[in-house]
Amino acid sequence: MMSSYKDYRLSPDTTPAAEELLFELLAKKTPAEKLRMLCQASAAMRTLAMTGLCERYPNETSQQRRVKLAALLYGEDVASKIAKRLTGCHA
Repeated sequence: MMSSYKDYRLSPDTTPAAEELLFELLAKKTPAEKLRMLCQASAAMRTLAMTGLCERYPNETSQQRRVKLAALLYGEDVASKIAKRLTGCHA
């Protein structure tokens, strides 16, 4: 039997009533609105990840940091392929 979203708590500091209201409001959103929200959250996550990489690797180029971001998001194999293309070494 599949679990319901109601079986999971989103955050320990959020009351069950607040979570219930959140799910009620989300259920009223159209698929397009939900997709837009998802895209906005994804863009925010990428921005935060890149900001962290800029702080951790201040001496690297933006290209090098983009490869590191690709490794975080898609794994080392994909990042390696991206790095090869960026350096002009097409395998």
